[in-house]
Amino acid sequence: MIEVVILKTGEDMKKLVLLGITAFLCACSNASREKIEMTEKDAHLLIQVEHQAYADKLNDLWNRSYPKQKDALHFVVQPYYFTQDIKQDIIWTNDIDATFLKDKLMEIKEVSYTYDVPDSLQREELSDYYTPVIGEGLVFCYRKDLLEKNKLSEEDLVSFEQMAESHVRYYHNHMGEYVYPFFAKLLPEETIPFTNLFPKEQTIKQLKAYKEINTKLDMPDDLIQQKDFYNGDDYLCGLLSTKFHYENRGAYQNGNLHFMAMPSWQEETIAPPFTTFGFAVTKECKYPNTARQFLAMVRSKKGIQALLDTNMKVPLLCSEDVKDFYIYDHAKKELIEAVNTTQLYNLSMIEENPGITMEMLINQSDFTSILQNYICSKDSATKVYKELVKNLRTWSIGK
Repeated sequence: MIEVVILKTGEDMKKLVLLGITAFLCACSNASREKIEMTEKDAHLLIQVEHQAYADKLNDLWNRSYPKQKDALHFVVQPYYFTQDIKQDIIWTNDIDATFLKDKLMEIKEVSYTYDVPDSLQREELSDYYTPVIGEGLVFCYRKDLLEKNKLSEEDLVSFEQMAESHVRYYHNHMGEYVYPFFAKLLPEETIPFTNLFPKEQTIKQLKAYKEINTKLDMPDDLIQQKDFYNGDDYLCGLLSTKFHYENRGAYQNGNLHFMAMPSWQEETIAPPFTTFGFAVTKECKYPNTARQFLAMVRSKKGIQALLDTNMKVPLLCSEDVKDFYIYDHAKKELIEAVNTTQLYNLSMIEENPGITMEMLINQSDFTSILQNYICSKDSATKVYKELVKNLRTWSIGK
């Protein structure tokens, strides 16, 4: 039977044409989806992780979430180390190394993340290449029992100036990561020539202020107690490194160890450095759509809870999202929220030697040794500034 359709107006013709276009696009879309399913239904992803427990959790969650792609994930469990010899479809890396590996990584756009990473811990240039999961670095901590013993409160920890006035004992050492918060503001946001690095007037002012707060707070260069300063009675607060096992210390187990944002200094917010770790898809991956599904699962509610259940380092969550998850103790919640106030290392480079980043300049040169000598000497800030610039010039560009 042939049905005759009579078009009465131009509007009817427009509607018919639009219906035809819509039907065509739907057919193309369905064909595209069928093609994806056809090409990736037998997907096989080799994924690198650091911990077996996390691999097991992710594998189980994937098999339950995507039964038609069951057993698509295959994990390689090994300690993290930087290498350019990439053998997996999805590697476990950190935000610094991912920057240098970017030309080997696949751009994966429009991943549907249920939960975002704090803005301060995202590198814009890696937004489509790297998915942060956990972090490691320094975070400000204090002892509640010692605070009360000294008849103080959290208000006495809001700034370094207030801590000095309240005679708070602050743990410190001269290693780069501990010094970094006090000098991060001097670092450029883009690649610049060495001659523009560390402006004289601003740097001398910062050197004087750093020495002054060291003197007022009697900040030590105490490397001996770095791993355990928060567990004794010598220090009320300081920057704790999350790479050390604080969970099995008495101060943590007794509920006396707490976390918060680092105190301000010179009426400005300062933040300790943090490094994120997570997943990146390599260009050799043959199943990008399955990889996209995996990344979305990692940042889903079930994916993050699986991470929390393994107790791996510090999961990256925005403060407002912490309430959505089961976290077994108050200190863990405080720690995750305090991490929101940390910062990534500055990876801007020196024009004459693009292989040198600001992070390297602080952590690998004599920067901190010169600072520590300055603290202990009677040399002027101007003299130390000249020594600093000369030393860093030789170290970074060789002239």
